[in-house]
Amino acid sequence: MKLIMNADDLGYTLGNTYGIIDAYKNGIVRSTTAMCNENYIEKAAELVKDCPDLGVGVHLVLSSGRPLTENRTLTDENGVFFKSGEVKVHEFDSEEIYREWKAQIERFIVLFGRMPTHIDSHHHVHTFTDQLTGIAKQLGKEYGLELRKYGPYRFVSEFYRETVTEECLFGILEKYKGEDIEIMCHPGYCDRDLYTRSNYSFDRVREVELLCRDSVKQYLKDHNIESCHY
Repeated sequence: MKLIMNADDLGYTLGNTYGIIDAYKNGIVRSTTAMCNENYIEKAAELVKDCPDLGVGVHLVLSSGRPLTENRTLTDENGVFFKSGEVKVHEFDSEEIYREWKAQIERFIVLFGRMPTHIDSHHHVHTFTDQLTGIAKQLGKEYGLELRKYGPYRFVSEFYRETVTEECLFGILEKYKGEDIEIMCHPGYCDRDLYTRSNYSFDRVREVELLCRDSVKQYLKDHNIESCHY
């Protein structure tokens, strides 16, 4: 059984980024996805140089921060991306989404000096509408990248908030025993930036602690579960 424990939101805040790196160096995380429009993406690229077998993909963004490209339909009057709930109902120009997401992938390649391992999206926006799904699939095909929920690994979103416990994690692994799965996770350290920007902040610290436990690493070993990336 192969397990991709993917840490979302690399580069989101400095504390959050350090938490992901810690969950890799001392825990079972072997995959993460980077928010290439965020302020700490350059720092993230620097830190990843010390993580030789950490797979890093692109966390396509349409609902946090500011875009990398000029546009008419992607942002509000302040030039900020719409909130995730608004993304579901807003009318976007398809070409503008394509150019923005392509710019995010291209920035990753420049900063990290390599191709991403895969792509997914912040707040799962690539699954919201046929338009967004189609553009994400188009980019995945163009760059030869797997797309979360549409690739060979079953996507599991059950490790979140109240289910961030050892018992629940082991239950998830037992539930999907024998399958190759990707579990979304959000390890991170809660700095002021994260606290003010995200309603999922302190729980990220709990995730770091849990994913670094010896008992969790031993469980994977005892059950022949390989922690890997795309």
